[in-house]
Amino acid sequence: MGLPLDRFLNLIYFYAVEDAESEEKDKFDIRLHKPDARAIKTGAAVADSSPWSKQNEEASLSGFVAALSGKG
Repeated sequence: MGLPLDRFLNLIYFYAVEDAESEEKDKFDIRLHKPDARAIKTGAAVADSSPWSKQNEEASLSGFVAALSGKG
């Protein structure tokens, strides 16, 4: 098929939510992007590659602040 990985994942997402109602799509998006609640409750370590790791959260927030302040 020759698609880059990010485009392929976008295609998968499109088919997953294609016929979904707005409310169902919102629930799907929340489940897709939220951290694992069981891992949080048990205090399990978060992998460094996870978007929810401390380093990645700090980097995302720093990038967001830089973009809003015009320094990014």
